[in-house]
Amino acid sequence: MLAGKSRRGTRRAVTHVAFAMLLCAGTARAQDPGQEPAGAAGQAAGQQGGTGGPSLEPGGGADGGTPITVSVGPSAQALDPVAVPAAFCSGSAEVCQTVVEVISRDLMLSGFFKVLDTNAFIADMGRESLTATKWEDWFNVGAKYLVKSSVSADGKRVTLSFRLYDVNQRKAIQVKFQEASIGKAKVRGATHRFVNEVIRAITGMPGPFGGRIAFAAKTGKETKNIFAIDVDGYGSHALARSGGVNMLPSLTGKHVVYTSFDAGKPDIFLDGVKITKDDRAYRGARLRPDGKILAVSADEDGQSDIFLMDLEGNLLANLTNHWADDVSAVWSPDGAQIVFVSNRCGGPQIYVMNADGGGQRRLTMAGEYNSTPDFGPGGIIVFAGMDEAHSDIFTVDLAGNMTRVTQDQGNNKDPTISHDGRHIAFVSNRDGATRIWLSTIDGRYQFPVTEKSRPYSTLFWAR
Repeated sequence: MLAGKSRRGTRRAVTHVAFAMLLCAGTARAQDPGQEPAGAAGQAAGQQGGTGGPSLEPGGGADGGTPITVSVGPSAQALDPVAVPAAFCSGSAEVCQTVVEVISRDLMLSGFFKVLDTNAFIADMGRESLTATKWEDWFNVGAKYLVKSSVSADGKRVTLSFRLYDVNQRKAIQVKFQEASIGKAKVRGATHRFVNEVIRAITGMPGPFGGRIAFAAKTGKETKNIFAIDVDGYGSHALARSGGVNMLPSLTGKHVVYTSFDAGKPDIFLDGVKITKDDRAYRGARLRPDGKILAVSADEDGQSDIFLMDLEGNLLANLTNHWADDVSAVWSPDGAQIVFVSNRCGGPQIYVMNADGGGQRRLTMAGEYNSTPDFGPGGIIVFAGMDEAHSDIFTVDLAGNMTRVTQDQGNNKDPTISHDGRHIAFVSNRDGATRIWLSTIDGRYQFPVTEKSRPYSTLFWAR
């Protein structure tokens, strides 16, 4: 939540509020109320989208105006049917099953493929091999692509071989990481690398699997700690633990940055070490992509501003220097811009500025409470916005064009965008369980990636 003002901060607000009202009035654009969100067209894993409805309306106070256009995403691209038969297995049946499950799950979660039901397969795998294929048997079950694997587990070592085939063209497609000799603990990682290359071969860009998502989660009545999980929902592990509250994590390169109350007030920690030295309250920090500078939110005259900070905790410059609260700073992938949240026009809205603080401007002209932005490639920003007492996921570009990702599916919050801009991870309680979900950028295909309910919050896709 954005903080209230001290007496000194209130005097600054009163001085500037009339001017702010002039700046914020009359900036929204009209919208056709019958528009349907992209996420309503088709949801995966049994999730059905909404059937249209009112879009975000401007909030109260100085934030008036007509509703903004919330655009509908592009038509859904048909999923490519892919067959993933059982592995040619020598040794551990468990390892063989893991390999096939990882391939199938990654391809499904990517939002580009329909993984065919193995019960429909007619091929006699006893008469096929990794490199010998009876094409008609795969064509007749509707497969456009075929992924085969061979697993040989000998003691602690596992030898993996993979092949990708174009069934219609009756030929193999050469990709990287088709062969691997590894320890058992690295089987999932090696399989992720191969699947990423399959996705690259077919879509032109590699998949996101093997990456990590950081998050905060309550671990007790008065404790919250920092964790990370693989993009496919496996491999959860702690990044920072203490007997207090730790929150707002980020992973950039090898560095873990988060806010902790261990010293009795919110401070910035870098790789487990407190770097802030003064008595200010800090509300989150993000490391610049080059790993040299932090953008932090810190108290200033009773409200919060965005500052630059070095890695020793020294404040270098106040970028926003505004009477309002400015929080949730996130760098653009090239480090040239910063997106942030400000209530300078009434309710919290999404703003962007240059890395030196210049060119500050508002991006979202609708919504009563827009928060937790993340900055993706191509100038796409994902954020959570309140809509009729529910939180939903939206994107906005640098021209202010908004697109809805979720609707009528419980509360969806704390989004983070993949490094290639093709996927969004977020927290949702749509099934009565709080879990991490993965969505294509347009919201067409959405899948839960964690199984058990857990109080996940403030996700951050590792850069």
